[in-house]
Amino acid sequence: MASDDALSGQTAVVVGGSSGIGLATARALLAKGVKVTIVGRSSERLTNAADVLGSGVSTAPVDCADEAAVAAFFEGIPTLDHLVVSLAGGAALGPFTETPVQGVRETFDGKFWPYLIAMHHGAKRLSDHGTMTLVTGASAIAAVPTATALGAVNGALEGVIKTLSVELAPRRVNAVSPGLTDTEAWSRIPYDIREGMYAQSAADTPVGRIGQPEDVADAVLACIQNGFLTGLVLPCDGGKRLV
Repeated sequence: MASDDALSGQTAVVVGGSSGIGLATARALLAKGVKVTIVGRSSERLTNAADVLGSGVSTAPVDCADEAAVAAFFEGIPTLDHLVVSLAGGAALGPFTETPVQGVRETFDGKFWPYLIAMHHGAKRLSDHGTMTLVTGASAIAAVPTATALGAVNGALEGVIKTLSVELAPRRVNAVSPGLTDTEAWSRIPYDIREGMYAQSAADTPVGRIGQPEDVADAVLACIQNGFLTGLVLPCDGGKRLV
């Protein structure tokens, strides 16, 4: 088991670190003494996140859909110990036969390619003991009506984990697959509908509640700290996949 100070002085980039799971992960890493850079599209949100996180964090306004910008960012990093990618792209939701193919394409474009771009350029900077951890989603394995597009994207991301864990070895590559988690991503849904969805999911989940960003951050930290974990997709869903 890793000691509490095993990560102290190491470096991490958290892509999507200005809110939700990414922000909670950045906070967890900072608490371990890691030097963290959070990456996001919005300078304002990054500044607000930095104010919340306090000293030890740096910010980088980068749109991960812009490969040239991502490449330039990572080229400015001599070496990197840990890369976490936690981006929440938009999703085309609805019955499969009623969802335009273009909507599925846009869902893919909004999440898969930004992830892949960040992974491609970030992997080049990983130290020999480095780790890469993706935050995907339970829709990759769960039967979620109306979420075919999102399931396809998350499934595609999880599909690269095993190959990369071998190809990039001894660097370690894992993913954390959250179930329903209370983040800002759901704020677009009206309050009453959102709370009803949360309550129904909690009732159907063995642990009796939905996830919090800190739950997922703890799972990401476990993948980073345990030097014998690689090629793993770690469910963090309160047991929802079991029922």
